[in-house]
Amino acid sequence: MAHTHRPSLPAERRALVTGATGLLGGNLVRLLLEQGNEVVAFVRDPDRARRLLPTDDPRLRLAAGDVTEPDSYRSLLDGVDEVFHTAAYFREYFQAPELLAPLEEVNVRATAALLQACADAGVPVFVHTSSINALALRGPEHPADERTPPPERFAGLDRSRCYPSSKVRAEEVVADLVASGRTGDTRVVVVLPGWMWGPGDAGPTSAGRLFLDVAKGSVRAAPRLANYVVDARDVALACVRAARTGRHDRYVMAGRKLPLPRLIQAIADATGVRAPRPVPAGLATAAAGLMELRATLTGTEPTATRTGIGVLKEGGRRHISSRLAEEDLGVAPRPVTDTIAAMAAWYREQDMIPTAP
Repeated sequence: MAHTHRPSLPAERRALVTGATGLLGGNLVRLLLEQGNEVVAFVRDPDRARRLLPTDDPRLRLAAGDVTEPDSYRSLLDGVDEVFHTAAYFREYFQAPELLAPLEEVNVRATAALLQACADAGVPVFVHTSSINALALRGPEHPADERTPPPERFAGLDRSRCYPSSKVRAEEVVADLVASGRTGDTRVVVVLPGWMWGPGDAGPTSAGRLFLDVAKGSVRAAPRLANYVVDARDVALACVRAARTGRHDRYVMAGRKLPLPRLIQAIADATGVRAPRPVPAGLATAAAGLMELRATLTGTEPTATRTGIGVLKEGGRRHISSRLAEEDLGVAPRPVTDTIAAMAAWYREQDMIPTAP
């Protein structure tokens, strides 16, 4: 963690957001527009973007392309003051091993290419989104923070083997580019969020899938596990402030550690369904195996997987401090009930859950 040079930026800025239809990207687009900025939303599917983003705002420009194809975005970088890189491949919990290649291609190689293109174009600030899963486990006496190295099992890998390892490798290639001087005057900031929840989760992510399944009454049990939960809107604000006023080059935005039964109870309360009963983690692992089997047979995404339960088990042993982001950026995590209420309202607007409990 280090103090870093802050380039002079105009009051009204032009920002480019990759992954602009994702949970974090969409909230970044809305926040930047609310602040009076011009925004270039870099998306793969313009039709989807028109459904999800406020395209009636004249300051928003949709740009179609693929983050793995530099020729599709190089011309967009001219005149851009800051790039927020949120695009990522994260379907890591339920896939065949031979389908892991996109983790390396999208999360690692594409990140390096985009950063180099930004430096070549003279973009003043590049904000890269990482993950708290790139931090080694630490005990409560010395919680993980911006100085914490990656888990030992992910250090020194020559290719990505899972989502957390891809985020570790992405941070490594970013750090190598900075250390080599190839990023020139482009300031690079890394933000490491926790498990993101919030409105606009159209994907949906694992958080959105869990929310919808609870709201539909198809979740019968909640494992007695915990993890760090953060509102994507808070992460978006942290990214913007890290780019503009932050004095460091790495910020952990983990949110708050919550028991999963409490989180699911909040969903049940907001959607008017019966809350699933808490169960031991071992029983949840067995149930997740059955969900995976059913998903394989039906070609759908399971609500939970054995790997996902394992991540939650690890999350229960995590101790993380977001103190630097809270103090330096002035971003404190909002109550989870606010997050869940906003998600319920958004999903009702999308006709994805009933309009009233």
